[in-house]
Amino acid sequence: MLAPGKIEFREVPEPSPLNGNEILLRIKKIGICGSDVHVYHGKHPATPYPVVQGHEYSAVVESVGRLVNKAVPGMKATARPQLVCGECGPCIRGQYNVCQKLRVQGFQAPGAAQDLFVVPEDRLVMFPESMTFAQGALIEPAAVGAHSTSRSSGLKGKNVVVSGAGTIGNLVAQFAKARGAKKILITDISEFRLNIARLCGIDGILNLKETPFEEGSDHSLAMKDSRQDLKQQEYRNLLMF
Repeated sequence: MLAPGKIEFREVPEPSPLNGNEILLRIKKIGICGSDVHVYHGKHPATPYPVVQGHEYSAVVESVGRLVNKAVPGMKATARPQLVCGECGPCIRGQYNVCQKLRVQGFQAPGAAQDLFVVPEDRLVMFPESMTFAQGALIEPAAVGAHSTSRSSGLKGKNVVVSGAGTIGNLVAQFAKARGAKKILITDISEFRLNIARLCGIDGILNLKETPFEEGSDHSLAMKDSRQDLKQQEYRNLLMF
């Protein structure tokens, strides 16, 4: 991506010999994130140009450095796109996703939109042969749904409202369901996205262009309490993502 709206395909040299802990991946599938679309339109505030995009991807291990011990050529894999310092407070606490010097491949560093891509072993995530490469490219966005729903004290038996039925919202709703949520309501203004959510097993959907939230949530979550009781009781068990 040379500039907003301007993409160029180039032939480049293959990566130089691997360091001991590095792995060479042959990219198979790449997902297009909403953030990638923002970069294309010049509306991502933290992305300089030029930049090689691609942070949701699947690959096969092409070759490994001499110190690598958990991967061998032919394995299916993806990798975390975050480049972190490992030294700041968040990193020390294990919160590398908010590293004070965070860079994300595909935005502030070259991404995986290339045939061959080098990653260190500590960021590699392998997946089984039974998964397709298309499924493997969904591991990174699926991890967002897994992480966000794990931050609650527990979703079992609770009502959950997910605002936005795009890919991430859809995955959040699915993980909330898997974690035992009582009822799930997902909202959007796109009937297409809401229909996809329904196909993915989310029964409570609400198009806010057609029905106000309070009216639709009362119906979808079957909230029969008075408005005062609703605020005091039901909303204790209602989470917003």
